[in-house]
Amino acid sequence: MAAILDLDDWLLSVQVDGQLVYRQPAIALDTGSGIVFGERAASASRTQPRQVSATFVSRLSGEPLASPFHSARNHADVLYQQLRQLAASIPALTTMPVLVLVRGAITPDQLGLFLGVAGECGMRVGAFVDRVVASLASLGERGDLVCLELGADSGELGTIRIDDMATRQHVRDFPGQGLSQLLDGWANVIADHFIRDTRFDPLHAAATEQQLYDAVRAWFAAGRPDESISIDHQGEIRRLDVQRDALTTRLHDRVQPLLREVLPGQTLVLGPNAATTPLLAGLLRNAGCNLLIADHGAMLTHVEARAAGLLDPDEVRLYTSLPAAAPGVGAAAGARAASATTLATPNDASASSRTRPASGPRAVHLPGRPTHGLHGAVAYAIGSEELPAEAVAPAYPVGTALEVAGRLFTLIEVRP
Repeated sequence: MAAILDLDDWLLSVQVDGQLVYRQPAIALDTGSGIVFGERAASASRTQPRQVSATFVSRLSGEPLASPFHSARNHADVLYQQLRQLAASIPALTTMPVLVLVRGAITPDQLGLFLGVAGECGMRVGAFVDRVVASLASLGERGDLVCLELGADSGELGTIRIDDMATRQHVRDFPGQGLSQLLDGWANVIADHFIRDTRFDPLHAAATEQQLYDAVRAWFAAGRPDESISIDHQGEIRRLDVQRDALTTRLHDRVQPLLREVLPGQTLVLGPNAATTPLLAGLLRNAGCNLLIADHGAMLTHVEARAAGLLDPDEVRLYTSLPAAAPGVGAAAGARAASATTLATPNDASASSRTRPASGPRAVHLPGRPTHGLHGAVAYAIGSEELPAEAVAPAYPVGTALEVAGRLFTLIEVRP
């Protein structure tokens, strides 16, 4: 038995015993008396933009925030608050091992930092799994497939080879090509049409801007845009018919940098977020793409059914290869042990690469005693002025996150 945490920076999800118990936007709001997350935070993202953080998952680090955010000094502190609230409301996150789905561009530093933060919240992480690999493993297909997935702040193209196993061959990250940017683009399209047709600018006031963003965000949940959009401005309802052609044009401009990497005639799989992006499937089919659709629920079910063979809280591994569902059966079939090899240390230069080549399954191996504390991109030796030895208890394992003199360190082992 395991709890499944989908660490997606667009919609963070938790599944337990086959039931989706949480799925809400990965957005945080500083209310002044605390931090709230999810839909409540999203509903204030335009009226209180300085009190909102929407990048604490994708930019997870110990680097200081540009502006104060309640008690949080960095993105890791915000994630800690999110995990602590989830753990308090979903007991399985602290009573069961947790399998965490992660994006392909996540770095070793971020994995280690997440382990420390999750541990402080009472969670026992047992494995990390590449979420694109997981989504394609659930399809019941065979061959070399390219997957297009969209996060909040980036797009991702992954090449996956599927036989009895689904194995990542290559992944490329496209920063700034995510759903948040598409949301902004579509909001501006609608605002331009309001101005042109009614001389009303919904982006002029925070309250009407929030209504516009709420309406457009709802399209992503529905998988399609509404026929019209209405905004209440000082008691007067302003209504506009939605022009899909204009939305499609803006969508095309947004995804074009990713599509340049897809070969003509190549089968393209839409990942769980891309699959529910309004108008995207139609746009790609009209462009001649042969599409397959990955399902978020099928991905979680497939991983949950195989979690027992992946979990090991004493040696946490990042899996980029998983047993694939049998052809024609999808998430209902397939069972075979996955393997793992050693992950590069946090100091490895390849950790910051935006393009990750095939390397087989990888492992986050945390076996030894910590020798250094990682703060940002710099590793400080334990016993140095920045990280005094008395601040690090002998029982602290590699991966522990601790705060010293206002700075967050992740304990790592640096081997000669």
